[in-house]
Amino acid sequence: MQLPGLGQRIDPDEAARVRGLVQAVIADNDVTVMVTELACTEPGCPPRETVIALMRPGAPRQHKIHKPLAEVTAADVATVLVESGDHDHH
Repeated sequence: MQLPGLGQRIDPDEAARVRGLVQAVIADNDVTVMVTELACTEPGCPPRETVIALMRPGAPRQHKIHKPLAEVTAADVATVLVESGDHDHH
């Protein structure tokens, strides 16, 4: 997958790995999870960030992790999803 403005490709294995981390936290098979890496233009942000989109009918949500996709850890995913309330409450 080509990244707009970055001239790089997303590693599909890394995207699948992070999607799996997200699915483990949200534990909801009815949510479509999209993961991408984008150029970050916010002050103080690293050059690339990972964006996680949770596509729920009528309630899509987006989360950013200020790290390149390859550097995202399970703890990063859990932190962003738990802090936002997008996690399995059981």
